[in-house]
Amino acid sequence: MINKQNLWFVTLFSIILVLSIFYISLNENNLEGIIENTNTDDTTLVVNESTELVALRVESNEEVLETMNNLKSVILSETTNATEKNDAYEELLELSNNKGNEEKIEELIKKEFNMDAFVKIKGTDINIVIDEKKHNYELANRIIRKVQEQFDAQKYITVKFN
Repeated sequence: MINKQNLWFVTLFSIILVLSIFYISLNENNLEGIIENTNTDDTTLVVNESTELVALRVESNEEVLETMNNLKSVILSETTNATEKNDAYEELLELSNNKGNEEKIEELIKKEFNMDAFVKIKGTDINIVIDEKKHNYELANRIIRKVQEQFDAQKYITVKFN
């Protein structure tokens, strides 16, 4: 099922792939010509508040995809034994569950607190990055309590403001 987040990831990954192939296929003389003809005097950098969250999401997705590919290769390998395949399958399920929980928590924060957030779950640790410049301890405590309500077991939850 393709959702908005997956579509963005595929689009950005495709752009990176095309640019890297273009860069590799250029010979050194063409590259020097491109660099000399580029005027960088009047360029400005515009950073949106959500740019950092997008970067965190892309980095997380790349990490998860790499881990999933490694685990799939272990599962499909003929040389690994049954316990290694079982462990890889369990880890793959955990990655999938964590990804679903991350999206659920992001939606909860968006709905309850009307804020954009990035959530990363690793084991019992939950790291939340809120797209808000003002640091508010009361808001952080409310977010931590709301997220902890979603889980039966105790989690170590950290909230960081961007």
